[in-house]
Amino acid sequence: MYGVVLIFTLVIVGGAIAYIGDRLGMHVGRKKLTLFGLRPKHTSILVTIVTGVLISAASIGVLSIASQDVRTALFNMKAIQDELRGLQRDYVLMRGQRDTAQEELRQAEASYKQILLDLADAEASVVALREQAKALENEVVELEAAASQLLERYDVVETAFGQMRTADIAFNASEVILTTVVSKGQGREEVRAHLERFMQEVDAEAYRRSARATESDEYRAIFLQAGVLDFVVEDVLLASSDVIVRAVSQGNSIPGVPVLVYLESYPDQMVFSQDTVLASSLWDPTGGVDIDLVVLQVLYEANGAALNAGMAMSRERSGAVLLPGDDFRNAIIASREITEPVEVRLVVAKDTWRSQTPVELYLDLVPQNSR
Repeated sequence: MYGVVLIFTLVIVGGAIAYIGDRLGMHVGRKKLTLFGLRPKHTSILVTIVTGVLISAASIGVLSIASQDVRTALFNMKAIQDELRGLQRDYVLMRGQRDTAQEELRQAEASYKQILLDLADAEASVVALREQAKALENEVVELEAAASQLLERYDVVETAFGQMRTADIAFNASEVILTTVVSKGQGREEVRAHLERFMQEVDAEAYRRSARATESDEYRAIFLQAGVLDFVVEDVLLASSDVIVRAVSQGNSIPGVPVLVYLESYPDQMVFSQDTVLASSLWDPTGGVDIDLVVLQVLYEANGAALNAGMAMSRERSGAVLLPGDDFRNAIIASREITEPVEVRLVVAKDTWRSQTPVELYLDLVPQNSR
């Protein structure tokens, strides 16, 4: 409605100015009037031009008075154009930023979807690992129970070293009854007193195992040839180091009779260097023999090898070698995964002297294809 009124006003003002200009031109033409010294014809043309200028000026004036937008367009066009160009640049920049943000959003959505997939896979893996851990725990319990039973068998065999005999035999031939270490630098009387105490201990051990001598004998359960003790005393005095003395059963003896004993003496020196294989045997997992039986057999052979080398015998363990129970248990557990033949080795753990009983060992399972 406002635009209609404005147009109507412009028409009226323009018409009025044109009418006035026309009448003024006619009047100038009839009267032959002149302005500024011009000819009447030229004066009429000037009046027409001024009329047109007045119509334009009136139109602009009316529009400027009536509309703020017209005033802005007339007097601030350059600033508006500059601002418009700035807005167009900002629009282009913001559109680029929008496109970049949309691309980042798409990448973020893709990453989020991938994370969800990875999370689902991880959760599935956790469930599988928990089930596997539960199964392994059950297997460990079973293995520990089996290992415990086998360790009991191992302890029985270990404590039986040096006591391998039938029900009616007190001592086996060449069985080491007891050992002692005589330190160097002692006098004759000290050495003899040490050996006499040792023989009393040997006699007590034989008596405990049911050997018996007659009342007229010097000992209750053993028989030692005359002069043997004197010979060993001289041997110890001539030695340049400590001496290991062992009392050995000369032959098989039965309960109720004296044990014939002889003495062995060895200088105390290193007999086994570290990593020496003391005994070994082949075990085939498909052969139907459990690995624990093979380990026990190799342990028995290692004990014999140590005694043959002149090692002192451990009184606490009734043997000359020591294999940690953990090695035995680990071998049993490891055998569950072995599918090819392996060599069961008992290896010396450190440099060992004759007096350092028992010989400390470790168990090594060597695949045949590595030889």
